[in-house]
Amino acid sequence: MTMKILITNDDGYNSQGIRILREKMQKYGEVFLVAPHHHMSGASVSRIFWNEARVHEHGDHIYSVEGTPADAVSFALHGLNLDPDIIVSGINNGFNVGADTVYSGTVGACMEALKFQKKAIAFSADFNHFEPASRDFDQVMDFILAHDLLSDKYLLNVNFLSRQNDKSKGIIITDLGFRPAEHYYLRGDNGTYKNRRKFLPFDFSKGTDLWAVELGYISITPLKFANQTEIGLAECKRKVGQLE
Repeated sequence: MTMKILITNDDGYNSQGIRILREKMQKYGEVFLVAPHHHMSGASVSRIFWNEARVHEHGDHIYSVEGTPADAVSFALHGLNLDPDIIVSGINNGFNVGADTVYSGTVGACMEALKFQKKAIAFSADFNHFEPASRDFDQVMDFILAHDLLSDKYLLNVNFLSRQNDKSKGIIITDLGFRPAEHYYLRGDNGTYKNRRKFLPFDFSKGTDLWAVELGYISITPLKFANQTEIGLAECKRKVGQLE
């Protein structure tokens, strides 16, 4: 299957994850890279490039935008007038599971894509642990394509194997989980504060992304806008034969 592919991320256009992603996606079609010029984790689907911002052209279909991941996607679609078959974001340095997906610029780029009925996948790996993502990437992409999981009604949020697991138990469709956390701030000098969080003990809910990552699965979570009529979770489970 040959596609026109737009890749982006929130860690910056020259980060390790997006270099792996660009190499891996060459197998599936023509790849264009348009990503934030600087590290923009936690940007969600925010936009700062409404009027004017600098865009850097690095050659060989590679651009960086001084803005957010959503800005990069918007510029690719409406500034460069690309018409990609799929938009792929990542590979993020750190999982995007549970409530973190709300803040994630990796996922936010895909939400921006979804606004314009573009099929999208967000990929994330355990922090500073890209080896499973590199090793299992083709297996996951082939799984997605073989089961026709791509849709313009929902995005796919993929989290690779955690560092605590040596071998994947398989790929499963999951729901979004939630884990409670304690947030606090450490006061520094000159009125500065450092934000910190500590996850609290809880029971993993079976079938969620948090449960899957903890137990050694590769997790694929469909995420959608609330007003979409197609239910991504049920649709993906039906396609892979996972419905009980």
